[in-house]
Amino acid sequence: MIVLLMGAPGAGKGTQADKLVDLGGYVKISTGDALRRQIKDGSKLGQLAAQYMSEGRLVPDELLSDILVDELERAEGKKILLDGYPRTLAQAKLLDSLPVAAQLSAAVHIEVDPAILMSRLTGRRVCSACGASFHVDFAVPKVAGICDKCGGALTQRPDDTEEKVAVRLEVYQSTTKPVLDYYKDKGLIKKVDGTQSADKVFRDLSKVIEDIL
Repeated sequence: MIVLLMGAPGAGKGTQADKLVDLGGYVKISTGDALRRQIKDGSKLGQLAAQYMSEGRLVPDELLSDILVDELERAEGKKILLDGYPRTLAQAKLLDSLPVAAQLSAAVHIEVDPAILMSRLTGRRVCSACGASFHVDFAVPKVAGICDKCGGALTQRPDDTEEKVAVRLEVYQSTTKPVLDYYKDKGLIKKVDGTQSADKVFRDLSKVIEDIL
């Protein structure tokens, strides 16, 4: 069984994916993680991807597809959570052309209002030493600007400024809406309210997936 987990930047997709892995017994596959692993392993696919990236070019969908197939084959027979893929209609159609398409059970979309996403992302602060994440409103550190875990300095990521978040959300809406419509037409779209607490989102998400089984 393969479940697609979809959501805009700041929707909490990563948090929920990790919980599904820890508590739901899923294997999470994301193209970003897969790319890094293939490059680290020095595989033929990784070497090709590294060449594109070193030249400042995007990794082609066809190569991403090959890497994805390799990852899916490694996880054969397990419950698979596909995190953040497909991002475009072209990628969705490419995924449909693969033998694993028959295992696709649902595309779950975590929905959050853009204004809330803006607040979540622009208020995020990340430890420059250990990578721990905090928020100026929702996860305030004990000492302002200092990481609770290691004492490192908390900084705002360059892509978390209001201007850049607006661009990221606009790109997401323009590229992902056709993907959502595509899976809606196939009867595979399921929706979860992402404005709730992380625990409530997880309960709703787990129920949606359980109902599919």
